[in-house]
Amino acid sequence: MADPPPEKKVRGEKSDEDNIDRLSALPDCVLLHILSSFKTKDAAATSILSRRWRDLFISLPDIHLSICMDNDASDRDRLFSDFIDFSNRVFRQRNNAPIRKIRLFVKHFVERYCLAFESWLLSAAAAISLSSIQELEISVLINETTMPFLISIPPEFLSCKTLVSLSLNLGADWIVPDSVSLPTLKFLNLSGFKLVDEDCFVRFLRGCPLLEELMLHLRPFSDERESGEGIEVEVLDISNPSLKKLILCWHEKVELEFTIITKSNNLVYLLCFLEGQHKVTIDAPKITSLDIVGRVLEVNIIQDLMSLDTAGVQSDFLYYITTESDLFLRGWHAFKFMSRGKYKRMTYK
Repeated sequence: MADPPPEKKVRGEKSDEDNIDRLSALPDCVLLHILSSFKTKDAAATSILSRRWRDLFISLPDIHLSICMDNDASDRDRLFSDFIDFSNRVFRQRNNAPIRKIRLFVKHFVERYCLAFESWLLSAAAAISLSSIQELEISVLINETTMPFLISIPPEFLSCKTLVSLSLNLGADWIVPDSVSLPTLKFLNLSGFKLVDEDCFVRFLRGCPLLEELMLHLRPFSDERESGEGIEVEVLDISNPSLKKLILCWHEKVELEFTIITKSNNLVYLLCFLEGQHKVTIDAPKITSLDIVGRVLEVNIIQDLMSLDTAGVQSDFLYYITTESDLFLRGWHAFKFMSRGKYKRMTYK
């Protein structure tokens, strides 16, 4: 006797297999990889899905925190306070889970947020001291109507033994401590950095013996909105024996005139995008790519650059001429630069 035909599945009816939560059944490493593509706040929202997800986000190795408030928002203060409270909880609840990267982005920052922000910095510093963090990126965009002010940077940020990449974009003033110790740092990006004394950047580089790439964007030493006189800088020394790539960029006139010195036996790429009457002295025998853009008064090269493959110069050497002797001197410096070395490709404007 033939077996009866199997029952047909009613359309729309779900089997027990369809009700299985296959995503939650994945191992932690896979789920953390998925959550790592989310901002930390969005990853935290998954904790309501089930008990399986409740504490998963606090083990994320990468912490991404951002707040971009409307410039005219009436409840901006409350939003920022809630953001700082959440950010501090992220660090407190980790239970020593390792951190690989911290990224913070804040827009429309004003001075009255300083105390709350410095509390976050302390929480981050405590987490850094317990973790083998490799990347730290902090970007705080100051509201354009805010007067300059000072932010205290915890010493842990500049004395981390495992940090490989550091990016700081702070429109506020901050002071480089006497001792900087970043022995494994290779990539450094300082945007909106302000020289508070002539030696502060030398102190910074002294603590980065393995630094390979540096991008430095200066802002004016003295702001027109500030009272009092700004500092005077004669020499900005950016020398580091391990440095391979250097980008100097400021579109504003940070100071009327000073000399920029860069010296490295390993430097292969140099870009200077400068505004102001500066002199540039280069001591880099292995350099292969050189670009100088802006109103630079003088470019001095210590040695013949036989290794140079490309050089681009878009510099107004004749800017701010006051006397005929000054015109002759500037022209001679331009000719001297053009006649140095044998370039495979050279552009000059």
